Amino acid sequence: MSTHVIWVNGELLESSTPSLSANDHGFLLGDGIFDTLLVRDRKPVFFTRHLRRLRSGIDRLLIENAPTDDQLANAMSQLLEANNLVDARVRITVTPGSGISALERGALPLTVMTAVPLGTKPSSVSLCTVEWVRNERSPLAGLKSTSWGENASILRFARSNGFDNAILFDSTGRLSECTTSNLYLVIDQQIVTPTLDSGCLPGIIREVLLEKGIATERDLFPSDLAQATAVFITSSITGVVPVHRVDKLQFAEDSQQTAAANDVIENLSAS
Repeated sequence: MSTHVIWVNGELLESSTPSLSANDHGFLLGDGIFDTLLVRDRKPVFFTRHLRRLRSGIDRLLIENAPTDDQLANAMSQLLEANNLVDARVRITVTPGSGISALERGALPLTVMTAVPLGTKPSSVSLCTVEWVRNERSPLAGLKSTSWGENASILRFARSNGFDNAILFDSTGRLSECTTSNLYLVIDQQIVTPTLDSGCLPGIIREVLLEKGIATERDLFPSDLAQATAVFITSSITGVVPVHRVDKLQFAEDSQQTAAANDVIENLSAS
């Protein structure tokens, strides 16, 4: 990838410029939080919701002296302009900064913001179920933690076996989420998604669909996959994406309910 501009603790730097301490807790321990959001026409989509979720993660990880919401908003404007981006994928990462041990953090956190062009949205995806579980009792449950190695490993497994993503169950056997997205089933013409008790991420698109009454949440189990007439996933970058296959189960790619959910998100994103 060609060199581009990133924002690091208040400075715009070339992405090739060294900017990470060897003692940074995000690098050493995966101790940090991040959020990824969509930008359309230089405007961040659902920005307030993303900042609220990011701030909640910062508070849960007890990271002090992180940038304010206004500072992050200004940084994003600078970053988009510096990279000449109109539509983009922006990631904000915050770590406690450098420290000589797991219990000794530095006084200054590290905040990095990157912006890259949007990729191509898939028309539909395939999912596999896996033996690994989402630990709903983990202190990191529901966080976009930089401790992402587990997800990366599972995603590589899915891709190496011919699938686009993987469905995770929680430790009790309930459906939870995919490695990079929330999961929804259409059962009896109703859109249902796993509860947060399953350890899934409180996704922004999920939040909007629940608020608008497009979806409801409930405990879901593997047997519910066979009862579903359609399946889809959501993320802030891709929006609503139909699922055409889960393991050996085939699904219609454009159900009425999936189309309705996508219309809601597209209309809100454009407003």
